[in-house]
Amino acid sequence: MHAQSLDPGALLDDAPEDAYALLELRLDWPPELEIHPKRYQLWLRFFVMTEDPLGWIADRGEAWAATTLTEDVLELDVYVTLAALRREIENHDGDLSAAVGRWAGPAMLAGLRYELVLAGGDYHDRAIAGSLPRLLADAGGDRGDFAAPDVLARQRWGSVGLGALQDLVQEAFGSVDLDRSMVKLDPVEPSYDDCAACAGKEFHFPSGLEDAREDFCGAHRAAAREVNARRLAVARESNPAGWRAIDKAAMRINKLPEPAYAPQPPRVVGDAPARNAPCPCGSGKKYKRCHGA
Repeated sequence: MHAQSLDPGALLDDAPEDAYALLELRLDWPPELEIHPKRYQLWLRFFVMTEDPLGWIADRGEAWAATTLTEDVLELDVYVTLAALRREIENHDGDLSAAVGRWAGPAMLAGLRYELVLAGGDYHDRAIAGSLPRLLADAGGDRGDFAAPDVLARQRWGSVGLGALQDLVQEAFGSVDLDRSMVKLDPVEPSYDDCAACAGKEFHFPSGLEDAREDFCGAHRAAAREVNARRLAVARESNPAGWRAIDKAAMRINKLPEPAYAPQPPRVVGDAPARNAPCPCGSGKKYKRCHGA
């Protein structure tokens, strides 16, 4: 791979025409900067998108931040549109580091301030309800010690995947409980040499399992369908509007016919719809029979 192809400035200048392409930038903070989270390692990932897959929602803004929690890492995932980043680069006379700092700095400060609340898992639901600020509420303001990271590119432009859609929906609609952990199916009898599941292999969910399923033995094909149906049902029931938003956005980025409905994020407290109006979650029920019950 030519070194120039991983130069972040060159990649941004030569962004693909694909409406839903994604570029991850690597941010390195000054080595003398000391970060002392209370419990978790704090890790920020910074993504640039050519276009927002949730663009049907009015007044979406141009940058969003979600979180992912693992055993000992609190990950902040920041997404910014290419147009917004280019404008900020121009405002800073071509300084990519300072431009990225507009969103990365406030996100890191928010992560440090709200670390334990974020780890509780309901931060975004509370932010949507108006009881906590959005993680990028202070974008453009105080950057603290995170004003100007070194910026590299992790890889070239790629497609917007399910993980990015989950992050964007989490910020707008609240969490969707979609279990994307690896799947290893239980052994069956008889066992077949040409079945990868019989061989004990693990599969990424959902695409990896779905791609491999047709080559499974009959018992493992049935087991894979059951895992798929169970996990998707949990996701759908956990957040109907969020699940519908993922579905619509996935159709959009894959240039497939989109569902007619256009799910809208929950309204903040004090701005509830009329009792007999359709629930904004997209369930098709009246508000009084759904989230207004």
